Amino acid sequence: MIISYKYKFLFIGLPFSASSAITKELHKEYEGEPYLRKHSLYHEFKKVATTEEKKFFVFAVLRNPMEIAVTIYEKMKANAKGNFTNPKLFTENGGHISEKQRERFNFIHDNNASFQEYFIKFYNKPFDNFASITLDKCDYIIRYENITEDYKIALKKAGIKNPKDLPVKNKTDGKKKDLSEYYTKDIQSLALFVFGPFLKKYDYGFPEHWTHTEIPLSARFLFYIGGIIRKWKWKLKKNSSRKSIKGSIYGDIQRKSN
Repeated sequence: MIISYKYKFLFIGLPFSASSAITKELHKEYEGEPYLRKHSLYHEFKKVATTEEKKFFVFAVLRNPMEIAVTIYEKMKANAKGNFTNPKLFTENGGHISEKQRERFNFIHDNNASFQEYFIKFYNKPFDNFASITLDKCDYIIRYENITEDYKIALKKAGIKNPKDLPVKNKTDGKKKDLSEYYTKDIQSLALFVFGPFLKKYDYGFPEHWTHTEIPLSARFLFYIGGIIRKWKWKLKKNSSRKSIKGSIYGDIQRKSN
């Protein structure tokens, strides 16, 4: 989460949605400062924010979950930055790599698992994420697929004249551009069950090559009920106050600001 008192904006950085690139640029160009944790959410901000801060312009990035799933798989497959085998980053040691993430990482590497095998193994219920308790609090939502244009629109709406382009950062090694290479015919029905309700909620279209796009009623129901439960669970979760790791974009900004 980044706040700028000069331009009176708050950026909420959702995971796997260009938060590192935007964080770095907002800090460098627009006097953005770290506020709480890198991925803190609006309900956390609201608990501690001043009356004036609550009036700031709020924005975040929404990304297609089908892209997110592929990105996570490729990061695990490549063991990006050695994160998944670094004990210092494990949650029990104060880091952000959970036991669940390590289980998935081990499955991929122990079985040389394809994306399809990984997806079948670990995706079995309708997808949802922190966007559900964030985006309705935003004054503007950047669509990841239009990030170059939307990023500048967000800054203009925040009152910044002639904002600079967003540099491309943190590209995922090995990731293919065409989603159809991942979501093959054998997992399309499962992908529709998993992602269908989220895609429909946020006006995402289904891949053009899909011949069947009717979302199962069971998926709609589970997404709705699960969403209610998740929102309460996420809001009640006690979050760590530790700084991000040294050497990370957010961690270095935190240490520089203190």
